Amino acid sequence: MTPFKTPKAWLIDIEGVLVRDKRYEPVEGSVAWMQEIAQSNVPYCLVSNNTTDRPDELVERLSGLGFPVTEDHLVGALSLGVSWLQQRGKKRIIWLGAARLNEFWQDMGFELVEADTCDAVVLGANAHLEIHQLDAALPALLDGGADLLCLHRNHFFLDGEGRRRLGPGAWAAALELVSGSGKVVTVGKPEERIYKEALKRVGVQPDEALFISDDPVADLITAKELGMTTVFTLSGKYTDHEILGRMDEQQWPDVIVTVPADLMTGKSHHGN
Repeated sequence: MTPFKTPKAWLIDIEGVLVRDKRYEPVEGSVAWMQEIAQSNVPYCLVSNNTTDRPDELVERLSGLGFPVTEDHLVGALSLGVSWLQQRGKKRIIWLGAARLNEFWQDMGFELVEADTCDAVVLGANAHLEIHQLDAALPALLDGGADLLCLHRNHFFLDGEGRRRLGPGAWAAALELVSGSGKVVTVGKPEERIYKEALKRVGVQPDEALFISDDPVADLITAKELGMTTVFTLSGKYTDHEILGRMDEQQWPDVIVTVPADLMTGKSHHGN
């Protein structure tokens, strides 16, 4: 059993922690909880797999709800994906994520194509992804040597109506089977890259940080393996502990709460 103690830094998921889902309705008490963290002068950052909103728009939506966040507080899979591509000079991409981000990619200097040769096939959350779009990417992967860039590997996400939708992790598993000579890379959770970037942002060692998320599989296993204190909140994807029965006990979160604000009120209990 790991006793809860105030960390030297907070790493915070967004959907299911601060807001319920893509409707962006705040979780009960989450705004006041975040404001209390900000007033404590303990560093914090948002570690997000969000690939349906531009980073500036995401921060604007959250700050408009009263959350004390700026773009400096955000470490996101979308921005990490942009950096990965830019650093390697890969400009021509097939984007299999949300169509509303087409303009974002173009603003970042990328050329979007629907098929044919490209530098990379990029996967993000897309509730409307169709099989013919996956089929169109096959020649680039099989014959053209394109890289497969998975912005994250979430198995599912909650859409704007609170419905569970297949995440890019499902499509990545399929496309990975048919990838050719190109690389297969994941920049978001559950890969270590995004966690290490977040730790760098807040300036602490893993054992000094607390990571809170509504997804113990896609988010918290890696955080725990890196040495962080992990908190599972039942305010998002899962409303009970049943998911823990599908995990090895050593992967269980250190603390479980109904909502994040319970950490400040002493209503948390230990996961293992």
